[in-house]
Amino acid sequence: MPPISHILVPVDFSERCLAMMPYVRTIAGHYRADVTLLHVVNPVYAIPETGLSAPVLVPVPQWVFKEKSEQLERFAVSELMDLSVRRLVYEGDPETQIAAFTRTEDVHLVVIPTHGYGVLRRYLIGSITAKVLDDVRCPVLTGTQAEAPVSLAEGKLSHVVCAIDLGPRSADTLAWAFRLAQDFGARLSLVHVIPSISPGLYVTFTSRLKQEWEEIARKDVEKLQREAGIKGVSICIQEGDVPRAVCSFAHSIGADLLVVGRGAHVGGGGRLRTNAYAIIRQADCAVLSV
Repeated sequence: MPPISHILVPVDFSERCLAMMPYVRTIAGHYRADVTLLHVVNPVYAIPETGLSAPVLVPVPQWVFKEKSEQLERFAVSELMDLSVRRLVYEGDPETQIAAFTRTEDVHLVVIPTHGYGVLRRYLIGSITAKVLDDVRCPVLTGTQAEAPVSLAEGKLSHVVCAIDLGPRSADTLAWAFRLAQDFGARLSLVHVIPSISPGLYVTFTSRLKQEWEEIARKDVEKLQREAGIKGVSICIQEGDVPRAVCSFAHSIGADLLVVGRGAHVGGGGRLRTNAYAIIRQADCAVLSV
């Protein structure tokens, strides 16, 4: 895990965006990181009446920039007091601008809310957030919860859960979780979920077979833990639907941060990579995807 010295926060002025500020304050305050609040104004495209030519880009009026800049200057002032904060308003496609900014400005962490509501939270994380998760290579901290954990009011994390899929990126995921837990003096728990057997497969899933699979998985997680030089961490092995089991475990122990691997852009990746977005949608605590 590299030091966190620059945090990017895409701002859409929503309540859920404001709800992520305690995480920004806690992490930026602890690592003395610079914070950039970025609001991107979408350009306007006008379609000619004839419909025979391509849409025409209409420049954003200066008064819109002025209005958004003033709104951004007022955003989260008290929540981010005493931090080094830069406030920028750009024009263009939000996903493209955010991804480009992380590359050119050496961003180490992006903090962005998801926009799922009620029952829809299971299916919807917001198109911009989803694109950022796809395009940005640095870790991304997301959250669907309306309120931050009580521990953040004291500037700390109390319990971190790391979901391990035993894929090739698991060591990176564990390194981030361990370093955060260590730096904040938080408890760290590891969870690995063995996916349920498909109903279409004819397999006699006896209790003995289940126990053997769990033992194999536990040994693999313990090996990963030893190779990382990590001791004194609890390990939970479960069987079932991966996103549901991971989120249920995090909820049951009152985790205030869940760390998962969202996988590489190319190449392999374990089972969790295919479930990362579902975990982000369903978790009731913030999720750091590495």
